[in-house]
Amino acid sequence: MLVRSLVLLNQEYLHLNIILYALTKIFYFHEFVDPEKQGLLDWSKRYKIIGGIARGILYLHEDSRLRIIHRDLKASNILLDGDMNAKVSDFGMARIFGVDQTQGCTNRIVGTYGYMSPEYAMHGQFSVKSDAYSFGVLILEIISGKKNSSFYQTGGAADLASYVWKHWRDGTPLEVMDRTLADTYSRNEVIRCIHIGLLCVQEDPASRPTMATVVLLLNSYSITLPLPQEPAFFLHSRTDQGSIPSKDFFADKSKSNSVPYSGDEGSITEVYPR
Repeated sequence: MLVRSLVLLNQEYLHLNIILYALTKIFYFHEFVDPEKQGLLDWSKRYKIIGGIARGILYLHEDSRLRIIHRDLKASNILLDGDMNAKVSDFGMARIFGVDQTQGCTNRIVGTYGYMSPEYAMHGQFSVKSDAYSFGVLILEIISGKKNSSFYQTGGAADLASYVWKHWRDGTPLEVMDRTLADTYSRNEVIRCIHIGLLCVQEDPASRPTMATVVLLLNSYSITLPLPQEPAFFLHSRTDQGSIPSKDFFADKSKSNSVPYSGDEGSITEVYPR
């Protein structure tokens, strides 16, 4: 969902100022990505938050009168109401696209490193797929209970996506899950959300799902997901000699009569990385 807002446009540069109202109890999601508060969000709440964020971004991209690219999706820009409904907020960096526009480019890079897609961080190119990348990072934070920024000062993985990818590749995806979830989680839901998150943080924007596809994948287990490719900023080391999971890895997570999902959304085909 989106925070109810009054949008004021500046002709020279599209600034969207948000005036919050009609929300009686507000929490910032990033406050819960904290060791002392992680236990307050069981899996059902986190799954609800993931779905709420996805629907909010989808509204911006496809359901509002104007197509809006947020450009600064991160944990501190997600608000939660008293019922733990997620609200996308802070549109200060957002850009509005024309009817036929699919991509924008800028020399002024704004946003938050760690949530930026590689094409935006390095070339200033942004689109609905750059927002999808940021959403992928958010999913992985929600599942792991770890802040993406917490990896920058460590000697391990370069970022959260790389950390999750290594476990996915090695067949141990549940090892990334927040330990405070204990027995409250659904194994199939967690693995599927990790899978979707990794699809969103792929390097090639064309390989990432749109938010419409993400919402569909979150609500339908009859669609088989393609295997994700390496995350955008994944760094190989001498010890990273593991192979990509086999074609039938996690095959039991989807129904036998499932329909394969295609990344380009132009046709229904089974897609696997080379």
